[in-house]
Amino acid sequence: MEQTTRPAITTRPAEPLLFSLHSSQILAVNEQGQPGWKPLPPRLFVQVPPEQPDRSCIVALCGTTGRRYVTHAYEHGSFQLEDGQQLPTVSALGEYFASQHRAMFPAEGAAMLLGVDGSIQEIRPTKGKTFKLEQIYAALSCDYIDVHHPQHGAYQDWILVFDDEGKFKERPINPLATALWYETYPLDHYSPVDVVAGPVLLMKSKMMK
Repeated sequence: MEQTTRPAITTRPAEPLLFSLHSSQILAVNEQGQPGWKPLPPRLFVQVPPEQPDRSCIVALCGTTGRRYVTHAYEHGSFQLEDGQQLPTVSALGEYFASQHRAMFPAEGAAMLLGVDGSIQEIRPTKGKTFKLEQIYAALSCDYIDVHHPQHGAYQDWILVFDDEGKFKERPINPLATALWYETYPLDHYSPVDVVAGPVLLMKSKMMK
């Protein structure tokens, strides 16, 4: 069996990672006293120290200044991701996203599809060694794409491919791609805040010609 090798990412972020909760829900009690899943407000993120995911907390992010405010209003709920997966605590939420973040780099010759629920799926070109537009459109469920190539930091050999109309369509913020974005463009140095919406393909630039 042919072995695949994954690229080594040696640069670890000094600051906590921020994963969007835009597509997540919290278990809450309604006006009739019945428990049910309730969408979380916009601009909520789980803030995860890379080496201590058990110390995760939920923060509200100011879209203009990039300032983060710890909020305790949601720390007692169970959480449900868009794919139906349920996580009992904020720590479990942080540990899940941190583990997905560590595993999101594809093997050589492949791309990783980053879902809006934090899921990851490795895909390979259907023909040849590079991706054709038709396969990318199908993977992202879109008609037009945008490509971003970080110019510095740990991801400068990578590209993000995503729906060019994702924000216009109000697609959910992508937690893994947006965490990567803030690692490249720290909130303390870049404003206003930007986000990546919808599913994203993470790949080496040579995979798209």
